[in-house]
Amino acid sequence: MASPKPGCPPCPAATEGGAPMTADLWAHRFEDLWYPDLLAWTVLLNAAYLLLVNLWRRAFNWGPPVPVWRQVLFCLGLWTVYLSEGTPIHIMSELYLFSVHMVQHTLLTMVMPPLILLGTPEWALRPLLRRPWAKRILRTLVHPVPALLLFNLIYSIWHLPVLYQAILLYHWFHAVQHAILVATALLMWWPVCSPTRELPPLSEPGQMVYVFLAGLAQIAAFAVITFADVVLYPFYEEAPRVFGIDPMSDQQLAGVVMHLASGVIFVFAWILIFFRWVAREDRDATPGPAGPDRATV
Repeated sequence: MASPKPGCPPCPAATEGGAPMTADLWAHRFEDLWYPDLLAWTVLLNAAYLLLVNLWRRAFNWGPPVPVWRQVLFCLGLWTVYLSEGTPIHIMSELYLFSVHMVQHTLLTMVMPPLILLGTPEWALRPLLRRPWAKRILRTLVHPVPALLLFNLIYSIWHLPVLYQAILLYHWFHAVQHAILVATALLMWWPVCSPTRELPPLSEPGQMVYVFLAGLAQIAAFAVITFADVVLYPFYEEAPRVFGIDPMSDQQLAGVVMHLASGVIFVFAWILIFFRWVAREDRDATPGPAGPDRATV
């Protein structure tokens, strides 16, 4: 077996009488469970963002104020990264349970990206979009068709057994996977949560269709994992057991998490978009103060 990841008291392949050992999750070191260095980085980035959109924005006249609700969403996005990568979710996903790994991927691709995009002020991206080459590339990547296809294609490819086994054995490769998934997830969410007028979001009806199709696009990966009659990833089959969950049940639970969690998020997004559309239509249909006067002229 390739060199195991750091912080693993029993190696995932270790067995006891020919059967996988039962793991004691809390036998890990504190820093392997809670990652104080990532916690410190999250606090620093959170503070830097708040300084950027408040004190520094006013000092350098970078742009209009950022509403408090947008600031809250961006901060929640940052802390979603820590929840995924700096808590016991991380070590459980890397060493023990495929289902928890899917919880981690859901946080990184379905929860964090829309929060970050909705919390990013338009003026923060303007220096990048002033460069014609960057704007051309982004315009192509965030178009609804390539954005949706790119994320779902890459997401499915990463779950091929040979690639998934590799990310579980080599920590650096796992980091590469997460970086690619996050980048393509940001592109996928852009047509719904775009923070810029240069590359605007779809209309509300377009967003509703897009979100519906985004939910359908993940059915293939979910179905393969949920209904497979064998354990697809030897790493998790040989891993020490946690909470008494056997490998096949873990794999089926992972498929359910993939489908159910993303489905709930897409339905929630669809409902929010629908009510925002209705509210905008009502505002547009309501005549302004001069409306009645113009009608009588």
